[in-house]
Amino acid sequence: MKFAGIDVGLKKNILAVFDEHELIYLGKYREDVRFDVCGIDAPLDLPSKGSLRDCEVELIRMGIRLFPSGAEFFKPIALIGMELARKIRKFAEVYEVYPYATRKILGCNASKKRREGREKIKEFLSKFFKFDLRRNYCADELDAMTAALTVFLLKKGKAKEIGKECKIIIPLKL
Repeated sequence: MKFAGIDVGLKKNILAVFDEHELIYLGKYREDVRFDVCGIDAPLDLPSKGSLRDCEVELIRMGIRLFPSGAEFFKPIALIGMELARKIRKFAEVYEVYPYATRKILGCNASKKRREGREKIKEFLSKFFKFDLRRNYCADELDAMTAALTVFLLKKGKAKEIGKECKIIIPLKL
C-alpha cells in the first residue's frame, strides 16, 4: 500500500509518497504519481456558518491552534484542497489531515520555521519511515511527509476521525 500526503499551497502543492517503509516520491504534485490513500493538508469543505467547522472546534478544545477554514484569507487554500480531493478520489481514498496536530499529539512540538525545528521534525518522522536524513527538507515537504504519516497511522488503526459535520484525521497517542 502507498500512503501520500499533500501540503497545499497557493503556488505549488508538495506531494510525499511512502510505501510501508520508505519515501518513494517527494516533490511537486503530479497527476501521474499514484498511491492508495492520501492525507491533504487543507480544509476539504467550508463551514456552513461562521468561520469554524466542528472538527476545528474540537482541535481548539484540544489546545491545537489553527487557521479558521472560513477565514477569507484561507479560502483559496481550501478551494485548492477541495479540487485536489475531487481529482484524487477517482483513484484513492482521501482524508483531511492537519500535520501540526499530528506532530503535537505525538509529542513533536518543534517549529518548522526554524532549521533546528525542521531537524527535530525530520528525526521524528524517521521513527516511522526511511528517507535521506542528510537532506535539508523545507517546511512544506515536512508537512507533506507528516500528512502521509497521518493516513499511514489511520490505516494501522492508530488514528481516528474527529468531527461530525466535517472530518479530520488525528493520531491516537502512541
